[in-house]
Amino acid sequence: MLIMLGLAACLGFGAPEARAVDPAGGARLHAASQHATLERRVWDALGLEAMVPILREEAVREAETLEAEGLVAPGGIPWARTVAQIHAPDRLRRAFEESLGQGAALLDPALLDEALGFYETGPGGRLVQLEVSARQAMLEPEVEDAARARFAEADLAQAPRALLIRRLIDEADLLAPNVATGMNASVAFSQGFAEGGGFDMPPTMDELLAEAWGQEAQIEAEAEAWMQAFLMLAYSPLSDAEIEDYLSFASSRAGRALSDLLFAGFDTVFVQTSREMGLAAAMRDDGQSL
Repeated sequence: MLIMLGLAACLGFGAPEARAVDPAGGARLHAASQHATLERRVWDALGLEAMVPILREEAVREAETLEAEGLVAPGGIPWARTVAQIHAPDRLRRAFEESLGQGAALLDPALLDEALGFYETGPGGRLVQLEVSARQAMLEPEVEDAARARFAEADLAQAPRALLIRRLIDEADLLAPNVATGMNASVAFSQGFAEGGGFDMPPTMDELLAEAWGQEAQIEAEAEAWMQAFLMLAYSPLSDAEIEDYLSFASSRAGRALSDLLFAGFDTVFVQTSREMGLAAAMRDDGQSL
């Protein structure tokens, strides 16, 4: 799954208008229904229902840390509560649904069906359970620290498991989409902050992009370190052969298509919530609240 259903609105349905009967209409409705089914299968197969509250908790805990360190303007509603409202599960779910709906409509249904088979009837179901459990566990700082230390030790010794995790990240192209989403989220936060009047002199889009590119190396380093620790923890019950099998799937055409769809969903969610947090931060500085 990796950091990361189909409703009529997501597929472009609206109120019907009076028109001549379209002989291809039945085929289009069948295709839309097929995409809706695929979206629901993506949601269920990748454990996204279990992931949504974890995403919210991650954001809330980070907000609590920032507030405790004095990095958020004091006063008013606690910042963590504002962040919790922005990351309400229903709101995150709707954002995911919209992105999955748009993305699935552009994919070859047969290719997506092939990818989902790995999770529905193959070993992928167990991988999802392991990943959700690991992400939940890594909410605790001591668990994340231990996972980072464990990977660092294995990596220093060039242990087979560490080398395999590096191969998985590289061959399945897991790092670049995470970095891109991190940079997009950075720009979105600044845009929201500007919309809320947080800047004395609002930056131009070119300036926001330059700032985001300036953070690329830092975002990439942190994303890679987190992912290495996460995979080290999540896949610890698996054999090297089982991870090799997953690597083959993840780097295949079908695996990449499903991964792209999932990353697009995460990007949509993080850009939306980052922009809203930027707006909330600006309003907080001005003594207001969302």
